[in-house]
This record gives sequence, structure tokens and C-alpha cells, in this order.
Amino acid sequence: MFYIISKLFTYLFLPPGIFIIILLIATIFAKRFKILFFISALTLYLLSIQPVSNMLLNPLENFKHKDNITPSAVVVLGGGSNPKDTIKAFPDAFKREVYGLILAKTYNIPFVFSGGGIGKISEAENTKHDVQLLTKTFDVNITTYFEDKSLNTIQNGMYTALLFKKLKLPKNIYLVTNAYHMKRSYKIFKFFGFKIITKPVGFYSKPIESIWDYFPKMNSLNASYKAIHEYFGLLSLKIKGI
Repeated sequence: MFYIISKLFTYLFLPPGIFIIILLIATIFAKRFKILFFISALTLYLLSIQPVSNMLLNPLENFKHKDNITPSAVVVLGGGSNPKDTIKAFPDAFKREVYGLILAKTYNIPFVFSGGGIGKISEAENTKHDVQLLTKTFDVNITTYFEDKSLNTIQNGMYTALLFKKLKLPKNIYLVTNAYHMKRSYKIFKFFGFKIITKPVGFYSKPIESIWDYFPKMNSLNASYKAIHEYFGLLSLKIKGI
């Protein structure tokens, strides 16, 4: 019983649940904009539950592609970092780093990181710290390269292509990024002349396991946000002719 009460409190009285309740109360007592409050509550509820976030994520995360190539390098896209932390990369970005290093070690090919950012310390510099820490700790010898100018995924593709040209590396790659981000990343790197085997990591969709998956959660709202952001990103690529 205590477990159920604890769960209900978490899902109903912490965000986003509390805001859904507030909007529903506003629907009842407001003299104007009742429909707007109700639609807002319903939309926030739907975006905050696992079945809907799964529905938004699945078309993105199920994307796979495999060109008939032998990759010459692993390209890992940045996903954010914090220079204050011991491990600088954000959790999603760290998964990308580790998976990229595993692929580089397994196939004995270079590890290439792409990510600049707007901070005083670039994401590439933070990632270099993480990679050096991991390779030294686990005694792994891998050739690494870091691209530190890009501010978005299109620039990831553009500056990585320039780096490959400078290094005289064939543009045949394993591409590592989060599963929800892979479809857009693939289109961009294809546009810049790469042949690609996709290697997604960090999936956000997951099986529906219980009634609790129909209660609003920040994790599900965050997953829905990421999916919607990607759909807008794919639309912007179509507008730009990529």
C-alpha cells in the first residue's frame, strides 16, 4: 500500500503531473478559455506518458542503414558536456563515447569525435579528457581525432568531412549517436559524402510494462520533446534540400 501511495504522489504531485492537475482545475473554474486549458492539460498528459513517447520515438529509433563498406573510422557525435564534472560528458554523450571506443577497439580503426559548442571549453576538449581517462584506465591504445568547431549536426557533417579530407581518410564510417538522432544525422553525413553503417545507442523507447506507464513522468515528457525536436530537424533538412 505504501508503495502505491508513494507512486501516486510522485506521478500526480510532482511535475508534470501537478501542472496537469492545475490545468484541469482551471478547466473547471475558469470563466474563459476552458477549452484551451483542457486541450493544454490533455496534450501535456499525452506527451508525458510512455505509450505516446514510444509512438513518437519508434519511427526515429527503428531507423537503420548499412552501406556495403569496410569503415575506416568511427565517428561519434557530441551530446553535451559539463567541465565541472569528473566525467565531463552528459549521460547520453558518455554512452556515445564508450560505444565509439568499443567499436574503434574492436575493429582497430580511429575514433573521431565531432562537437564544439559555445562554452569556453569546447565539448571536444571535454571529451578528450574522458577518452584519455578511459583509454589510460583500461590500457587501450586507440588513434583519436577531435573536431571542435561544429555547433550543430549540419556542422558536425561539414567539419568532419573537412577533417577526413585533411587526414586523407576514406569517408567510410561507423556513425554513433543516440537512436532518436540517427535518422537526421545519417541524412546530413550522407549529404557530405560519407558512406555509413549506423550504430545507434541510448534508446528512449521501451516496452510498456505496467499501468504506471500511463501516468505522467518527466522522463516520458523529455523523450517526447526529443522526438518532436527531431521531427522539426528533419523538416528543416527537407526545406534546405538535404
